[in-house]
Amino acid sequence: MSQFKPSAQSESVPWRTDAEDLQQAKMAALGKLTAGLMHELHNPGTAAKRASSQLRENMLRLQQLSLRFSSQPRTQPQLDCMRRLLERALLRSPALAMSSVEQSDAEETMAVWLAASGVENAYAIAPALVAIGFEPSELECAQMAFQSTGFSDTLNWLEALVTSASLVSAVEESIARIADLAQSVKEFVHDERTASQEIDVHASLQSTLTLLGHKLHLKQIKVNKCFSATPSTLRACGPALSQVWTNLLDNAIDASPEGGVIEISTRIEGDPAQGDSADTRCIAVSITDAGTGIAAENLPHIFDAFYTSKPQGAGTGLGLEIVHRIITRKLGGAIEVESQPGRTSFVVYLPQRG
Repeated sequence: MSQFKPSAQSESVPWRTDAEDLQQAKMAALGKLTAGLMHELHNPGTAAKRASSQLRENMLRLQQLSLRFSSQPRTQPQLDCMRRLLERALLRSPALAMSSVEQSDAEETMAVWLAASGVENAYAIAPALVAIGFEPSELECAQMAFQSTGFSDTLNWLEALVTSASLVSAVEESIARIADLAQSVKEFVHDERTASQEIDVHASLQSTLTLLGHKLHLKQIKVNKCFSATPSTLRACGPALSQVWTNLLDNAIDASPEGGVIEISTRIEGDPAQGDSADTRCIAVSITDAGTGIAAENLPHIFDAFYTSKPQGAGTGLGLEIVHRIITRKLGGAIEVESQPGRTSFVVYLPQRG
């Protein structure tokens, strides 16, 4: 890859102002992201709602079981057994991953043993007990300490507590996912009039990947990240940088085949002609897809306004022109492209002291 140098192609549409460019870029990118964002918000929202509903049912079960337990005194051996089971369930490491066949066999074995021991809801609670690593032999202390009804209530109480903890974790993960999406949107649409600031390029790329996660999932595209740039920060305008990544990654996703791979790498490059000092170093970001490539006759024109090789109605011809203008005129960098069948790579050079 050639060394960093500013690009000469920066005046493709002189009658448009920088403010108009950036606003149009922001609106175009937001238009691409809106449908996917709604999809991304729907999934964790639905998961949190479902987990909360199940948690409410578990709380009712726990209340009923607690009332049963309090209706008669418990011996010290029984209390000790309950404490040991709870500690094993909540403090032990996660159970080893099992194949589908192994898990099914373990659940069947547990359910049969529970049913034979007179445990209510044997087949319903068996999967949860297996999931946390319990085997029938570990539950024998409860079988010995309690009578039939007490043993059944004890294991149902244990399963309800363990399941409740798992549901709380599911709610936390869903809320964290929604918070991440909200933060990504906030960073993307932040007031463009704000001054340049220290931006972590890796965080900016990850934020854009979060917003485009739905498209990656729909095409089952894997993203390989090799973040080698150290330090990975530069002075830039965050929203403008997000618009660059959105357009480049969106194009890479469109070009990639189903189940393809997109490679994103970063590195530090210097300009030997200027002494490779801290003032001349830049962060080089490569975004590579495994699509059909860009025809040789199209390469000289890909940054021209209104030029597109996509089918009619599939592209405006402004995405890469906007990317080029933001990089060269607002961020003071450069962009290059190399393409051949099966591999297209866009490389963005951004000065760290922009």
